[in-house]
Amino acid sequence: MKSKHIFLPGSLLLASALLAHAAPMPEGKIQFNRDVRPILSDTCFHCHGFDEKERKAGLRLDVREDALKPSKSGVPGIVPGKPEESGILSRIFSTDPDEVMPPSKLHKPLKPEQKEIIRRWIAEGAEYQGHWAFIAPQRTAPLTTTPNPIDGFIQDKLKTASLTPSAEASRETLIRRVSLDLTGLPPTPQETEAFVKDPAPDAYERLVDRLLASPRYGEHMAAAWLDLARYADSNGFQTDSSRTMWPWRNWVINAFNNNQRFDQFTIEQLAGDLLPNATKDQILATGFNRNHRLNGEGGRIEEEWFVETVIDRVETTGLTWMALTFNCCRCHDHKYDPISQKEFFQFYAYFNSNKESGVIDGNNRAGGNTPPLLDLPTPEDQKRTTELTAAVEKAKAALDSANQQLPTLQQQWEKDLLKQLDGPAKTWQPLAVTAVKSTGGAKMTQQTDGSWLAGGKNPDKETYQITATPTPGKLTGLLLEVLPDPSLSNGSLGRAPNGNFVLSKVVAELVLPGKEKPVKLAITRADADYEQSGWPVSHLVTTAPANPPTAHGPVGWAVGAHEPGGNKARKAVLVCDPVDVPEGAKLNIRLIHQSPYANHAIGRFRFGQSSLPAVSLKPDGPMLADSVREALKTDPARRTAAQKKELAETFRKDGDHPAKAANTALEMARKQLTDHDNSILNTMVFEERPEPRQAFVLNRGEYDKPTTPVTRLLPAALPPLPKDQPNNRLGLARWLVSGEHPLTARVWVNRTWSHFFGAGIV
Repeated sequence: MKSKHIFLPGSLLLASALLAHAAPMPEGKIQFNRDVRPILSDTCFHCHGFDEKERKAGLRLDVREDALKPSKSGVPGIVPGKPEESGILSRIFSTDPDEVMPPSKLHKPLKPEQKEIIRRWIAEGAEYQGHWAFIAPQRTAPLTTTPNPIDGFIQDKLKTASLTPSAEASRETLIRRVSLDLTGLPPTPQETEAFVKDPAPDAYERLVDRLLASPRYGEHMAAAWLDLARYADSNGFQTDSSRTMWPWRNWVINAFNNNQRFDQFTIEQLAGDLLPNATKDQILATGFNRNHRLNGEGGRIEEEWFVETVIDRVETTGLTWMALTFNCCRCHDHKYDPISQKEFFQFYAYFNSNKESGVIDGNNRAGGNTPPLLDLPTPEDQKRTTELTAAVEKAKAALDSANQQLPTLQQQWEKDLLKQLDGPAKTWQPLAVTAVKSTGGAKMTQQTDGSWLAGGKNPDKETYQITATPTPGKLTGLLLEVLPDPSLSNGSLGRAPNGNFVLSKVVAELVLPGKEKPVKLAITRADADYEQSGWPVSHLVTTAPANPPTAHGPVGWAVGAHEPGGNKARKAVLVCDPVDVPEGAKLNIRLIHQSPYANHAIGRFRFGQSSLPAVSLKPDGPMLADSVREALKTDPARRTAAQKKELAETFRKDGDHPAKAANTALEMARKQLTDHDNSILNTMVFEERPEPRQAFVLNRGEYDKPTTPVTRLLPAALPPLPKDQPNNRLGLARWLVSGEHPLTARVWVNRTWSHFFGAGIV
């Protein structure tokens, strides 16, 4: 019959019998834990134990060093090897009612055999023992020889108890028991019938082999582990949003199905990231440390939640491998707790040096608290990554080629502009927009070229409220430029998923100094360099009906940005009745988007203004700053470095050249690669900082009350870290499964025994 290393009635259950068997102690030798401690605990420790307030006569018996000291009477309680000189014996054997111990008023008189046990124990040297669970188990052999050593131990115990084995179970019962134990599922009628009718002597062994080979085995055995590891695919706090931890769950299932050794199973989960040349699978295993709750609340205190997650790891590790409750000792020492508060935070120090973006040392606060993530791409994901990476490199090469042409093309651009300085190029001046607010909740951000970009929330209907400071003088028209941006869908103009926009209406009002009521601009004509069929810019004219009836419902200006080649900058001229603008005046503009198509707002825009007669206002011709005009008119040989730089930047931004399209193509290729990378499945893992984070004893366990600094150290009640192991999580994990640790084997043998037999050994 095949065996599995983890939690099976094979190699580990054999270990369970060897490690946990309560073999009879050698004749004539008194054992403190078995024979003496129960007597002292029941009759003596109340008055002669840990509690100083209750302690009588200055005598303490629960600690050997104290028991050997003279009491207030000057006589030592215990003198090893000399019962006649030991104070406690004179009292427990006394016949004087006022002297005998325990006092008669407690109604707990010692039996003669109990007194003799204490006397013999002192005569033999009064050896003390620690708690039995903290003493490394010793291997013993069964007295009865059987093919299966476990049966030998069981038969020994049956003989001691004068019991006989139960009758052998029927085959129907056997297959049901083992199927439920190994897979959690009952056998099918067909499986039961086949097993009952199988006459082969190895029928049961083959049945067990088949169940061990079933994928259901790993799923069933992993269930208890997932409970201990507090596994969940939700954050467990506030809105309880989802996170992706099921890849770690699958790792656990596969570990059982692949018969992974328990020591490696432990090491990879606690410290897989610290293993030399750690594989992706070993790093994935550290998700064990990430199953704690996550708080995404905006008002949370990052350092508080960092401390809570570290404490969660300490408590979970202590419970899972050692069945110790690392809970009360977080806040204070306790007389019956083998772990002190200082030792708790020394153990804590092993788990607090993980990388967490948004958490920094000391009492500073930072946002984020984001754990490291491990990408888990499928073969299809990897293929797509390769394709998109190649596309980015190709776009880079195309941009490099286009950039080489820029100097020559810029020279021609400058010549053409010089010819236009007295024409359309002089028509438009930048309008200084000082603020933009979205009524729909979008985030409006000003760009370096004076334009404004919408991001974040994208409501169905939208209005941009714009505040500007116009240049004093006559105002005859406004120029609205709608610009492409890589952050918009398809690098286009609008915020709709297809990249288009529909501008329903434009309202402009001039706020004069000292006047409360604004002056509304009468927009009399609208021209555009491009209109989508059925969506003319003329619908923006204030004299036109607000919502002209069409098959589309309310309409406006659209530019077909979703069509092939439609992601080009577009311009609309809004001619108004001339108005005089004094110093200190403000201009309020509203861009209203009320299309029946949701989310169709402009993505990026800027404004220009003009003082020329209406007949001169056309959507063609770039807006040029005065400094650019001055640079153009300056002889190239006399231009300053600043002028050359500004001309080059203006040409790159407004000129007609292949680098503009190549740059857009590169940005789009990078965005596709980023979007793909962000779509790849990932899961939280553990990653150590290069330098350990300082740990402190926290007063009452509170995150903001650090006291004494502590370093990594294991509890004194347990064996020390082996000298050949690093003092980090990897050394800690190896310490747990070193074979010298008294708790790990006991705990997991006990749990395994409970799984298969319904009750633990202890």
